[in-house]
Amino acid sequence: MDLSFHTRNVDDVTVVTCSGQLVAGPETAAFEAHLDGLIAVHPRILLHLGDVTFVDSGGLGMLVRYLTRAQNASGALRICAVSPIVDRVLTVTRLKPVLQPFETEAQAFLDVHRSGRQESASPQVLCIDDSEDVLAYLRELLRSDGYRVTTASNIPDAMILLSALRPQVVVLGEALRTVVAARHDFARLTGSCVLVNLPGGFARQEARIAAVDVLATIREAIDS
Repeated sequence: MDLSFHTRNVDDVTVVTCSGQLVAGPETAAFEAHLDGLIAVHPRILLHLGDVTFVDSGGLGMLVRYLTRAQNASGALRICAVSPIVDRVLTVTRLKPVLQPFETEAQAFLDVHRSGRQESASPQVLCIDDSEDVLAYLRELLRSDGYRVTTASNIPDAMILLSALRPQVVVLGEALRTVVAARHDFARLTGSCVLVNLPGGFARQEARIAAVDVLATIREAIDS
């Protein structure tokens, strides 16, 4: 089975889920080209290798090579959830200390996200909404006010961010409130957070008024 891969962005980390055979040569040419493009613009990369069924020496060498390339681009490359086959190969070749596989996506995400960053004392805010436009607006608005901000447009990615980052504030859009209402895991992870619900129709509010209102609500919630 040739290598196939699916890519999604979780905040500033690109998660690439791989399936099939990880081998050197023309079979992985598209994969290498994809990684080249990512490193050029988004050098924080997480490879999920749970469905990789075979890896040869060249494939392992490719992982090590892109680990170095990501570091040289001021980013980071990590692997996670490796299949038993990949785990055995890493053990036999003694490359585990080099590639340092993580057991879960959440653990690996936290390491990639923090790589090369200085810790900040400013509050961490997680914004969750199904609109990428709303998330982009909130991200820049809150960052300009001094907050550390991450965003998620779906609940699975939000759960990773909640587990990894433990934000002080969670801003939740109207459309996803009903989705999380019955999820005990979401309630558990947000139990110690300040939860701020965006008002209905937030995306259609006049931008200046929306900015003043959401900043005031977050500051009041944190202070209380």
